[in-house]
Amino acid sequence: MDEERQNSHDDSDYYDSEKLYELYVKEEEDLSKRDLSNVENLDKAILSLSSAGLGLSLVFIKNVVELAAAYYVWILQISWLMFVLAITSTLLSYLFGQRALDRQREFNEKYFLEGDENAGQQKSFASRMTRFLSYVSVFTYIAAVSGTALFIGLNLENIPTNG
Repeated sequence: MDEERQNSHDDSDYYDSEKLYELYVKEEEDLSKRDLSNVENLDKAILSLSSAGLGLSLVFIKNVVELAAAYYVWILQISWLMFVLAITSTLLSYLFGQRALDRQREFNEKYFLEGDENAGQQKSFASRMTRFLSYVSVFTYIAAVSGTALFIGLNLENIPTNG
């Protein structure tokens, strides 16, 4: 009787751990989908906002403050450079991201099909670069917007008034 109770308990533990593992896998899939969605939305936002910010700063300098009369033009030039870096790093992250997916497929093949335990622990250079470029794009965008805002603030007195 005790042995039967013990076997029943062992089976229950096995099924509980199997259910927990299934829940874990589902949760991981959900988190991966959310992570991908966040990255895609961030990339789109950085590209759109950087392009718009660059365009608006050019319109400001053309139509609101004459470049010859502006102070601290170097701040604006640095902000333009930061906008370009934000756009460029975002575009490069797409390329490195695709390469990272290709490399992960190779690692998965080695791990799951060939039994290479080391392949399950590997992270590709492309994967690390994708993450790094995401940070670069965010920080350069923030620097660009801040520089543009600072330039505009410092040149408010140069804006011609009607009257």
